[in-house]
Amino acid sequence: MSISALRTESSTAAKSILSSGVDTLTSLNSALTTACPFADISSAEAAFVAAIGSDVEKSNDVVDVLYKVVRDALVLGIGNIRVLEKFIGLRVPQMEDGNNFGVTVQLMMTKLLKDKREQLEKSLSDSSKYYASRADAIDKFNHLSKTSKVQTTSESSGKSTGGKDGDSNTTSSNTSTETKTSTGSDKIDPHRVKSLAALDAQMYCDLKFALEGMVDDYLIILDNFEKNMDKLEHPRGKAYGGYGSGGSSMVY
Repeated sequence: MSISALRTESSTAAKSILSSGVDTLTSLNSALTTACPFADISSAEAAFVAAIGSDVEKSNDVVDVLYKVVRDALVLGIGNIRVLEKFIGLRVPQMEDGNNFGVTVQLMMTKLLKDKREQLEKSLSDSSKYYASRADAIDKFNHLSKTSKVQTTSESSGKSTGGKDGDSNTTSSNTSTETKTSTGSDKIDPHRVKSLAALDAQMYCDLKFALEGMVDDYLIILDNFEKNMDKLEHPRGKAYGGYGSGGSSMVY
């Protein structure tokens, strides 16, 4: 496949993303409304404390659903932005006489896309720590019984000389496993419950804000493309014939 064909393929993919942009925003807004039943963090915390009850090890269903929705949306947004970045990069005109005039809008849009993509990537990375933090919080409840196993293996070897069969070497191995179970307190620490609910509520808000931010950023990106598409696709005018042939020579 030629570079020209790849450039055309990139253009088709980018324009497909842009043409379906409003539908994507509608879908994201719908997911946000469905997966975010609480308007403020105090309401979320109160509901989560009640939901925990005496079973601190069960999952938080609300956060679990929102976690999946938001992370899928973030991956979608990151992927789409990368497609748009490649589209612009392949529409950079050929440099002439050490200059690359006419690409200011492309440079500004490239920076905007890079900044927004990195924000989404950070949200995606930060959210991945939720379950590890929740496991640590649950492990601190002192009413839970804890079981541990210790396996010990010992080996011994020896050598005997003489005898009717001559010299011989012997090796023996013994493995033992010890199971220890510690019984927890009969009472659940209410402060630990509130701490776990607060952690869930914080993640709920972090995920909600991440999705809201993505919706806003996606709209800004679509708006900028709509306003500047001609200059992004043809920075030196449609009559110019050098688009793309210098695609790797963008000057920052």
